[in-house]
Amino acid sequence: MIYSNRFIHIRLTLVASVILSGCASFEPGLRLQDLQKPRQPTARSLQDDVEVSVEEFLSPAKSEMMFDADLTDYGVAALLVRVENNASDRYSALRDNIRASINGQPLTPLAPRAAADQAATSEYVGKALGWTLVAGPLLAPVAIGASAVHTHGVNKKIEAYFEAAGFQDALLGPKQNTLGFVYFKLADGVKRPESLSVDAEVIQDGTGKKLDYKFDIPAPQAVH
Repeated sequence: MIYSNRFIHIRLTLVASVILSGCASFEPGLRLQDLQKPRQPTARSLQDDVEVSVEEFLSPAKSEMMFDADLTDYGVAALLVRVENNASDRYSALRDNIRASINGQPLTPLAPRAAADQAATSEYVGKALGWTLVAGPLLAPVAIGASAVHTHGVNKKIEAYFEAAGFQDALLGPKQNTLGFVYFKLADGVKRPESLSVDAEVIQDGTGKKLDYKFDIPAPQAVH
């Protein structure tokens, strides 16, 4: 098929408008600083004056507010974990000591960058077909290529955000606390887990004494 210059010009104009209006963007409703404010966790437990709390971000509304996307749609579960030391001793809180499972099956932990990449990549692949249909087979490489440049920059921003929001290993002195997100990979086909079990371990510095915390996180309630 032969395309006229006018046809190509119209398609390029359309492609440009699609790229500007439909490209991947990242605008979360919550700022990272907002997490430091008092929040109502999904579950909490206190042992030896060390409190661990977990807040689920599995519901679409909460996930989109924090990550500008429903992460479970992309196979990622995000949990906000807070450890607060009100004891007189020091305690270590390590990311690797926070585990999650569904019906006894352990979930694979995801590093922040891996969680971001899984969500961002899925979003881009989903939009690529739309750009192909709008641009047509002749100009689809132009549309996808131009958008990929923009999307690459957005993805870097998303990765940095997931990293900054992620739970960091910490040695907590008295009256100190730490919080951050831990990310897990959901099994294929699981988009809204009915329930989630979370195990966390905090270790007393010097003695190696372990404090074990177990939580049952119910399925998020749908918002109507």
